[in-house]
Amino acid sequence: MKKLFTICAVGALAVWLLGSCQMMEDDLFADEPATRQDKWMAEYRRVFNNNEYGWALYTDQPTFGRHPHLATFAVRFDQDYCTFYNSLSTRRIPNVGTKDSIQSTYSFKMDNGIVLSFDTYNEFFHYYADQSQYFAQDLQADFEFCLDRFSENEDTIFGRGKTKQLPFMMIKMKMPAQEYQNRSDEITASYSPYNCAFVCAGDTMKAQFLSGYGNLLLYFPDEEGGKAVEHMYSYGNLVGGIYLIENIEYKGYIIKEMALNEALDGYTDKLTGARIIPRPYADYYTEDVDENDDKFFGYSCLGSWTRGEWDKAKAALDGSKYPSSTLNNITFNPAGNGKIVLTVNMWYGSGEIHFPFDIRKAGADKIQLRYTGTEHSGLGYTIYDLGFKYVVDAIAPKDEWRTYKIVPTDGTKLSPAVFQLIDEQNPDNSILFKKDFRYYYGFWD
Repeated sequence: MKKLFTICAVGALAVWLLGSCQMMEDDLFADEPATRQDKWMAEYRRVFNNNEYGWALYTDQPTFGRHPHLATFAVRFDQDYCTFYNSLSTRRIPNVGTKDSIQSTYSFKMDNGIVLSFDTYNEFFHYYADQSQYFAQDLQADFEFCLDRFSENEDTIFGRGKTKQLPFMMIKMKMPAQEYQNRSDEITASYSPYNCAFVCAGDTMKAQFLSGYGNLLLYFPDEEGGKAVEHMYSYGNLVGGIYLIENIEYKGYIIKEMALNEALDGYTDKLTGARIIPRPYADYYTEDVDENDDKFFGYSCLGSWTRGEWDKAKAALDGSKYPSSTLNNITFNPAGNGKIVLTVNMWYGSGEIHFPFDIRKAGADKIQLRYTGTEHSGLGYTIYDLGFKYVVDAIAPKDEWRTYKIVPTDGTKLSPAVFQLIDEQNPDNSILFKKDFRYYYGFWD
């Protein structure tokens, strides 16, 4: 699909009459009503079944306190049955999440227009429409849809939920259904980061995907010079990007869909040049991490030079009253607000020994560290002078800023899972940071 536009949540009979069937206005009432209905139904059935691979069905799913969440279902139709395929959302359904596909019946009906009805219970599709489910309550999804029209080239069908009047759309798939489902799901799994940035009209602003809700959040002022506020947009996954149900409008630009870049490092709207780019890597360390889902914690230094320094520390500690075997584990925790703390755990809580470092941003993918020269513990333990200074000084000595380049080594550029901090002056000196990584790892491993 090269052109997708906003799906109207409410349809009118006039729209249906003008667009649902491809016929001339003079011929509209040439036949009896029952004959017209039969012709319209036959046209839709022809369009539905004239497809090698099937349709990608986009429909609203229940959410709480958020904008509509468009879920993607890859569906194949024959004359009587439709087949839904395993997806990210269906894998969470009890008892059926491991099934590859589920088949059920469907039909067309006349009810103030043509209605597509999924008749028999489909454990993948109807689960979210089942009011008996604890989460659904009065937010259950539709399973009958008013069909407003199909595109001139017959590759897109537009409509709305019969009950909730929320968006419904079907796109003709150009690949096997399960492949489409997997590639669409991958947008959520790998390319919908909680933290990113939106670039438009020369401005760069904070952005967040709430992929579980199918919502994109942008933060920009409503008026010139005003305070940035949250703006929420619903989006759906294509196999190579996203489309926006609620168009983004910013400084005269209107963004309707965005394609995933070939380098898999963001999205671009080819019409306006607007982009979604990775959050600056330095921000993961220098901003207040309590506001972010993606927290990175370092646990070990790598490289031959650094390993040698750590071996010196281990040997020195083994000759002291605090041998290395008593040090259970270590974390290197960005604390936000200009600090990052190296924490050695001798015993949980007050037995932790903290070595705070000053931290500052030196570029989008660079930070600088400096040891503050303070060591503290709730139980008064001190190990710097006993040999741990080799570890601390390998990271950054007191009163000297050391610059590190931040390099993602796992995950995607949009959603990194592991960072490596590499000393610009000594590439053999590096620190590994993993996402959501805290304790329970051996100190010397």
